[in-house]
Amino acid sequence: MPVISKIRTKARNFIRGRVQKWGPAWLKQKQWDQEFADGRWDFIENTSGDLIYQYLEKYCQKGSLLDLGCGSGNTGCELAADAYETYVGVDISEVALNKARQRSGELQRNGRNQYFRSDIASYVPNQAYNVILFRESIYYIPEPKITGLLERYSRHLKPGGVLIVRWHEKKAGEKIIHLIESAFKIVEKHIPAADGPVFVVFNKG
Repeated sequence: MPVISKIRTKARNFIRGRVQKWGPAWLKQKQWDQEFADGRWDFIENTSGDLIYQYLEKYCQKGSLLDLGCGSGNTGCELAADAYETYVGVDISEVALNKARQRSGELQRNGRNQYFRSDIASYVPNQAYNVILFRESIYYIPEPKITGLLERYSRHLKPGGVLIVRWHEKKAGEKIIHLIESAFKIVEKHIPAADGPVFVVFNKG
């Protein structure tokens, strides 16, 4: 039975991964809504010590931030209140966004924090930003589409603005780093010697 159980788990995870990367938006939303509703992602709702906030404060310059794949609102709720003027969080899950809105309201940030439901693969910003952030969300973009996606979003940066991509495993991000370095100007990057959070800050130069 344990062997059968492992096989079933691997099969479910494989299907889940395919849906997250290649599935239609309605199916991705259904999957993410279910996972957030079931509490699968509750464990990530406190990341106040994350190194990402140092980078965001440095490059946001009290300006505007677009958070693609914002989940239940960590960035918009944990980033220092005086570090930004406007924040837009985008996620495909309405369940996650409802949590984000509630958290923002409890912190009295509803006036500056806005949330929109959309697949980040197709979302089109309606303004320019100082920082466009992919925080643990670039994984869910098929590798052949990553460069084109980043190119498209880079057109919505303010002069001197940057994109920031963060992921948690150095080895898993090696291909992503190569894709970014081949198409963009690297402004700064943080790559730990061992496993740990990786950050790449870049723009078109």
